[in-house]
Amino acid sequence: MNGSILNTGLYWRPLGGNNIDQISGHCYQYTCVWQESTKQKKSTIIVDLGKFDNHQALGVKNSVAAVPDIRNLLIDESLNLKALFLTHSHPDHLNGIIHYIRAGYKLPTLYGGKYTRLILQDLYARYQIGKTKQPTFVEINDGNKFRFGNMIVEPISASHTCFDCLGFIITAGGTTIYHSGDMKIDQTTYFRKPTNLKKLRDYADKINFVVADFCGIASDGIAWREADVLKKLVAIIRKARKPKIFLPVYPTHTEMYILAFLAALKLRKNVVFFGNDDFYAYLNILRQRGIDFEKIAGDKIKIAEGMPNDLSSFDNNFVVIGAFNDIGDWFEATSKDSFALITARTYFNPLKGQMNARNIKFVTLKDFPILQGAGHGFLGDWECIRNILPNAVFIPKHCPLFVAESFRPLAKAINFNLIDPIPKNNYLFKLCGNQYELISKSPAVWLVAKDDLAFSEVWQRPTSGMGFLKRTFSRRRTMENFEIMLCKRRK
Repeated sequence: MNGSILNTGLYWRPLGGNNIDQISGHCYQYTCVWQESTKQKKSTIIVDLGKFDNHQALGVKNSVAAVPDIRNLLIDESLNLKALFLTHSHPDHLNGIIHYIRAGYKLPTLYGGKYTRLILQDLYARYQIGKTKQPTFVEINDGNKFRFGNMIVEPISASHTCFDCLGFIITAGGTTIYHSGDMKIDQTTYFRKPTNLKKLRDYADKINFVVADFCGIASDGIAWREADVLKKLVAIIRKARKPKIFLPVYPTHTEMYILAFLAALKLRKNVVFFGNDDFYAYLNILRQRGIDFEKIAGDKIKIAEGMPNDLSSFDNNFVVIGAFNDIGDWFEATSKDSFALITARTYFNPLKGQMNARNIKFVTLKDFPILQGAGHGFLGDWECIRNILPNAVFIPKHCPLFVAESFRPLAKAINFNLIDPIPKNNYLFKLCGNQYELISKSPAVWLVAKDDLAFSEVWQRPTSGMGFLKRTFSRRRTMENFEIMLCKRRK
């Protein structure tokens, strides 16, 4: 696997995240090779170690997860694996760590934000992983700088759907890379740092490559700003003129917890945090992170967590915020006094049925797509980054292969310097200044974890996740979107 990493320079390899037809299990290798006197030296880092969401499609009985194959990096001492940097806390970027530990592997030191550390601690408790098995964790922030041999890594803040999200500026062998993490350019984040465009401008003359989150590239314009999502929430609730509002939020997208709460506060509506175990776990971690809802509310509104025994003090004037598909009879919801805003596409389908059964009106993403918020930049976000970094070569990640390939004609027309070929998992590139070379192609492997904690090897292949793709990244819809965008820009 690593026989091609011989000459001095910087090497990049996607091990997960540049999948054929899916977009999870993110993991990326960076290896720097340099000469020191008569000795050749190497230093390697990994960025992210996520799980592959569609593990059932890989065909292993009793599978519980699938993860990228980093075993050689852990075993081959010549690569000198020094660190595992984490962009953020979502399972497709983080949870592979758990399954490697459970399978008995020792991981290098982890580097990530405070919220990521808190999520990881919750996972350790959930999977009963003791302290002696937990890798060392170094909490990092935008502004830090770390050196590993001839490689320098600088965290840079990113706007995404959870707290303490980061990208990384990686410099080695005369080459500088901006590894974006999941991000949009939104500067209106609440209680956390936005994407650090100033630092990107400071590095504009130095950055040669952008390893870019192209998850939202097939949508035109700028990704919805959180300030605009908040305004829309307030406007919809105000127009509904109902005292009881049900506002379910997707568990891992904690920015919506904040926006829903701020909307309730602005409208002087009391808040009931109510949901499943995952929701309460994330809510507790938000509080550990320093978000004090009670302090923010002051004496303006009342706050309850879980189903309160008595809602009479709430004057039938409240917003229920949480991950719930069952409102039961606890809130005495009727068509006369209740209204709901559904903020995820299919996750809350049972709740829609309950609302219909009670003749309670609700709005969905079909009515207001902005209600989902946005964690990933649209094409306009990446045009902004291209304008800041006009000389950089863009390396797509976090999108199915056909999305990046379909983008190429539009990319050429709007002056994106797109790498060729589009990398698949386990393609090894050597990056040097603004030049690049495809060194090798090897079949990628997923390691499927089972109940007995053992790994099974499965060669990467197109999976059966077409239902997901049709809802989100259908090939026909993607190509049509790019054609429409191209026509707009030609006009």
